[in-house]
Amino acid sequence: MASFLLHLLIVSVLSGVTGRTDLLRPPRVSLAAGSHEAAPAPAETRVAGPRKIDPASLGVKLTAPSAALVDTKSGEVLFSQGDDRIVPIASITKLMSAMVILDMEYDREKRVTIVAGDNAMEGIQYLRVGDTLSAEDAFETMLVGSANNAALALSRSLGVSRADFVAKMNSKARELGLFHTTFADPAGYLPENTSSALDVARLAYAALERPEIREALVRTELVVRTGAGADRRVTATNALLQSFLNEGEFTVVGGKTGYTDEAGYTLVLRAANGPADVIAVTLGSASSADRFQDAKSLLFWGFKTFVW
Repeated sequence: MASFLLHLLIVSVLSGVTGRTDLLRPPRVSLAAGSHEAAPAPAETRVAGPRKIDPASLGVKLTAPSAALVDTKSGEVLFSQGDDRIVPIASITKLMSAMVILDMEYDREKRVTIVAGDNAMEGIQYLRVGDTLSAEDAFETMLVGSANNAALALSRSLGVSRADFVAKMNSKARELGLFHTTFADPAGYLPENTSSALDVARLAYAALERPEIREALVRTELVVRTGAGADRRVTATNALLQSFLNEGEFTVVGGKTGYTDEAGYTLVLRAANGPADVIAVTLGSASSADRFQDAKSLLFWGFKTFVW
């Protein structure tokens, strides 16, 4: 019996199923020691995590080399694999850009103009050079359609250099305890925008606590009108908004996709099922379909294997 239990423990560790808790709350950092280790939360503030009802289920097979599933109420890691790998995250970066923009208390009515330099980072370009639109429309286009030029134009409109804006992104990352995360541009185009699966879960948790971000990320499409009167239709990049995960008892709370050659296909998604509320992260999937299937498999496994 002892050897059988040891075998189960080893398999559990290798599968990436963990019991780490309080992941999503920013850690208290010991500045004197220069440590990035999170101090444990006081016992009276901890929330009990979900109970595993199928002990034999050790996880789910995914195509993404880095992935995680985290309970938002307790911060408990329900599943992870490759969670310590630091990899490019592509447009998931825009979650941090959005938080910094909100922290800077941007003027939603200010007019933002797309210039040629805003197209330097390629990506989906719903907006054209010369288009003028409200900062609020640019904000939503950045999140709904993951438009790189919207992210660059909006960050530029705030009166700071790109380098200063990126510095604010990295400062915010430290504030949130994202010690395995580095940002290099507001759009996520550069491969130096890197993070780990568990850091991405924390990033998404913080971002989706902001109603302006959460509301944008559940929109399936957006129509923005330019100053010249042209309508630009923006389609959501998150295909799971129109899946079973957003019907009936299931709700997509919000999510962000990403893609670059270096990052592959990335996705972070927060979803609820009754009292269950979890964040799924898949990084480095080989195709867009793979990342969505990985997320669906991970969420379905979590809802079936645990009870809240």
